[in-house]
Formats: sequence, C-alpha cells, structure tokens
Amino acid sequence: MARFAPSKHNTQPWSFSVSEDALDVWTDPARRLPATDLLGREMVLACGAAVQIAVVSAAALGVRLTVYPWPEGPTGPVARLIERDRIPPPADAAARLTAVRARRTDRGPLDAGALPASLPFVLQDVAAGHRCTFRLVTSEGDRSCLARLVEIADRQLARMPEVEREKRDWLRPPGDPSLDGVPAGATRGTAESYSAPFVQRDFSLPHVEPAHARPGVDAPLVGVLCTPLDAPVNWLQGGRALTDLLVEAALVGGSASYLNQPVELAATREVLANDLDLPGHPQVVLRIGRGAPVEAPPRRAVPDVVNRVP
Repeated sequence: MARFAPSKHNTQPWSFSVSEDALDVWTDPARRLPATDLLGREMVLACGAAVQIAVVSAAALGVRLTVYPWPEGPTGPVARLIERDRIPPPADAAARLTAVRARRTDRGPLDAGALPASLPFVLQDVAAGHRCTFRLVTSEGDRSCLARLVEIADRQLARMPEVEREKRDWLRPPGDPSLDGVPAGATRGTAESYSAPFVQRDFSLPHVEPAHARPGVDAPLVGVLCTPLDAPVNWLQGGRALTDLLVEAALVGGSASYLNQPVELAATREVLANDLDLPGHPQVVLRIGRGAPVEAPPRRAVPDVVNRVP
C-alpha cells in the first residue's frame, strides 16, 4: 500500500526492502527532480508519506509499527519500520485504509463549504500529532498574499527551461504505458489553470481534453504544512503528516491538490514564511475541498518497488 503515496509529478521516488522483521524505505535518487529539488527535500517528503501509509496499513491488521529515521546514517534507508506490538485494529482502521486508495489529486474547482466545518481543526490536530503545524490561510489578506506568491513563483518556474523540460519528462500522453508520471488530462487546461483563484500547475498537451476542467465553486480550504526545522528528518516528518492530512480529507469526501510553486524557489519560500508569519518552515501548500471524481494516476507494480531480503 505504501506505493500509493503522493509524490511530485507522480515520480514515486522510493523503494522498499522487506525482511523477516523490518521494512526499510529507501529514496530512489534516479527519480529525484533536480531542477526544483536539488537537495532532495520533496523526494524525502514523498518517502515520508509512503512511511505513514505503511503505518496506516499495518494498523488495519492490528500491528503497531515503530519508525526509526535513518537507522544506518545518511547513506542508508530513510526509515526502518519494526513491529512494536499487536493490538485490536482501531475502529476506523478499515476506513482509513480505504481512504488511502480513494485519495485523489484534483486540480479542478474544490469547495471547502461542502465538507464538515470541523475539518480544519481536525487537520490542525493531525499535523500537531507529527510535531508539525498546518497553518490555515483564511483571511482575505493572507489568501491574496498566497495567491500572488503562487502566481509569481509559477511564472518564474515557467521561464526556467530546465524546469519545463523536467515537467515534460514526467508528462504522459494518452496511450503511454508508463506506470508513473502525470497523465496529460489531469489538469484544468492552460486558461483555467491560470484564471483560478490560486494558479494551478498546468499539465496540458495539445489536443488532450483537460479532465479536471469543469464548472463549480472554487473556494478551497488552504493551508501550509510547516515543520519546526528544515533538516531531512523534518522532511520525513512532514511527509508522514501529509499522508494523514490527505487521509482525513478523503474520509469526509474531500480531495486535494498542491500550490507548492512558492516552496520550490528559495526566494519565494522565504517571502511565504515571512509574509504569512508561518510558525516554521513551509514544506507543502495544500488546497482541499469537495471536488468531482477523477481518475487515479498510474502506479508502479509491487515487484518494481519491493525487494525481499533474507
């Protein structure tokens, strides 16, 4: 199940080693996005998300796992998961496991008003459980500030040839058999992506219908996931929190997409932290709301990502 974790451009930058008494989670540097992720921050975030899905999956079987970050130092796996004990599965364990598979990235209109009013507070508590902060962006001034930064960063990234090449490398046209990357239809289209209240990253290809373009209320809940420090162990921590945020949203029928453009550039990341007075280092910017059914992205097969060791 851990292979269903979110990752930028659906690169799936992980592999897993399974032994009799442990599960090791490794980064796959060949799947890192060097144009926008030189340090591997987003790669480690994705692996952290995979770690937490493994924890959620084990809980559904009545197994509690202990997670050890970097058990062999910086050249080893990013995390080792070992069984702590066995307990009756939590009452919501099956629903959470279903939510892991039901979770979708929806770049179309999202309506937070169609979700429970308690959800923002639940999300804040979930992040706090991972020693992170989910800073809600609610005031008109803060939302305008964020929207401006997303647009500025998106335009700056679009002017960088290496970033555009990287995006095209992971864009999958119809009929492409690849088990990774972003299907070209998983977008609102160029015009709607740039006219949205928060600019969406556009994955359009000519003559491909944008599957996420539709009418509807576009008033999402928006928040910034922050970690107290900005070291690799915090990126892993943030990825684990991200999984639980997405699962909580999916449990109540919500979808999400990302506004990470300002986090991908050092200058706009600093402005984002300062102008929104964030309580830590911004790792992920999320928009959440009730959307519409969208197709699941492709996933690599289990034999491609799992290695069994003695």
